Amino acid sequence: GGHLNCAVTFSLVLGGAVPWYQGLFNFIAQMLGSILGAVILCGIFPCDADLTGSLASNMPGEGYAEWRVLIGEIFGTFMLCFTVWECAVTPVGTCGKNVCLAIGAAVFVNVLILLPVDGCSLNPNRSFGPALVSALRGCDNYVSGGLEALWMMFLGPLLGAAAAAGLQWPLQPNKEVFETTAECGSRSCSEHFDS
Repeated sequence: GGHLNCAVTFSLVLGGAVPWYQGLFNFIAQMLGSILGAVILCGIFPCDADLTGSLASNMPGEGYAEWRVLIGEIFGTFMLCFTVWECAVTPVGTCGKNVCLAIGAAVFVNVLILLPVDGCSLNPNRSFGPALVSALRGCDNYVSGGLEALWMMFLGPLLGAAAAAGLQWPLQPNKEVFETTAECGSRSCSEHFDS
């Protein structure tokens, strides 16, 4: 599948589903894509049309302390990454072709919860490009806060991703068991592996 979110990629690298070098190259491409996407937004929304004043950079909403934002991002990204692990990565996942619906539902629920908190990042790439480009483009209506909030938009999702990788580890099936079962073709060969 497509790796658009570096927090998900980080979780997959930590959990052993993706090699570190692929994760590194994915991260570089994701960051460049984040900047390019924000530059495209500048073409679509000139300064006077950017109603957010920051290309919709993620930052704490009014009345939300930084620790609340951090906790929201940790748990939101954990939910997303754990859904990816359980639906798209595990060999016994039963979502099949509907895995995109399960992952999309996890994102949707997070958006409903985190939108007023910080704009719902869940993805450091989503936060990085708009924060950087909006700070550099020099608009008169620029709203600061995106660059200052990047530490939360990186730390929260990466901690949530690491937690999902750590929790999925004991829940992943023993690969030897599934390889042996596949070779036997039935439950009758259970004597070939430990239960």
